[in-house]
Amino acid sequence: MQKAAAAGVDKKIILPILFIIILSSISSAQLLPSNETQVNFSGYFDSFNVQVLYPSIYITKRVSESTSINARYLVDMITAASIRSHSKSSSSTTALKKVDVVTSASGRTISGGSGGGNGPPTFDEVRHEFNLGVTHIFGKTILSADGLYSTESDYTSSTLIGNLTQYFAENDATVQLGIVRSWDKVFPKTKTWKKNKNVTTINANFSQVISKDLIFQLLTTYTDNNGLLSDNYKLVPITINGVDSLFDPIHPHLRIRRAAAVSFKYRLSDESSVQAGYRFYWDSWNINASTYSANYERYLSRHVIFGVGWRSNFQTQAFFFKPQYLVPEQYMTTDIKLDAGYSNELQLNLTLLGGEGEDFLPFLDDDRVNYIFNLDFYDRHTNSPYWFNHLNNLFATDINIGIRYRY
Repeated sequence: MQKAAAAGVDKKIILPILFIIILSSISSAQLLPSNETQVNFSGYFDSFNVQVLYPSIYITKRVSESTSINARYLVDMITAASIRSHSKSSSSTTALKKVDVVTSASGRTISGGSGGGNGPPTFDEVRHEFNLGVTHIFGKTILSADGLYSTESDYTSSTLIGNLTQYFAENDATVQLGIVRSWDKVFPKTKTWKKNKNVTTINANFSQVISKDLIFQLLTTYTDNNGLLSDNYKLVPITINGVDSLFDPIHPHLRIRRAAAVSFKYRLSDESSVQAGYRFYWDSWNINASTYSANYERYLSRHVIFGVGWRSNFQTQAFFFKPQYLVPEQYMTTDIKLDAGYSNELQLNLTLLGGEGEDFLPFLDDDRVNYIFNLDFYDRHTNSPYWFNHLNNLFATDINIGIRYRY
């Protein structure tokens, strides 16, 4: 999900990936999705004082036997530890002479004045996201296209997404090609400029039914990022002649990102299955990462599906990342997502399927309604501490409650 903020979860990267997943799930069934509405209420909370609430609604409607349209709206409401600063330009580099690091959620300002009152808390940031899309079937070929627009006080993003899925033989083999193109505008509140960031992602995926019990998938991704690739709220502290100063981060303006993954899903019985996968990532900033994942899913009854998963990631650091800079350099950063480290995630999922036959769950009588519950626990360790709270370990909880209604 889109978990923004100082915790280092980059929603601008997650956005296109999320919609590729949505398009993939639509295409994998070959048939058009049912007329349905899904409403989710999600929340993210971590040990770096970041709290995000992001409700969303997703609607799909068939307009013919071969065409459907979809629409989606999501809002991120974020409170986070923030940096309030006064800046002064020094040639091409901004040295911040006065800095007040607020380690509690600065968005919790009381209405009627910052110093008092009994009004409700406000948010540091609110982001709105809109999506419209269409899916069309041509025989054994499915084409999908989506347009996405996201806006917040210091960032806008316009995205086009295209996806083609081709089925072969008796639908035992599938090839999927996708492209995501984003045009972003970045204008931090602490700056007077506006800069561009452009992202192009190409995906090529292959899946094969090996037997009635086994499915194999090969997933590949290539991404070209160019423009402003740094987060200008994450400043670089340097002590020069005994004087502490903060400088703007400077990242290379080009980043090529690549990934390849394999996945196997095996049916253990009529009620259960397991999935295991491995993903290798490498980019032009010399970051390499390996991700291992495993999931188990089981029907507890004809109306209840339970799933549990585990994912671990290990990565190296970017070539220009340093725990400390002694003098200003060509490239500088305090973004700990660019440091070496590892992370682990525990995923718990519960789906309740509507239908007759569960007297002890009377709210499931309607077979058009599904209830979805997801709970993730995430921890990340980096070799260097986060730049303003000096912590190496982040712990986070992500929760989602959803209702899907087919009509």
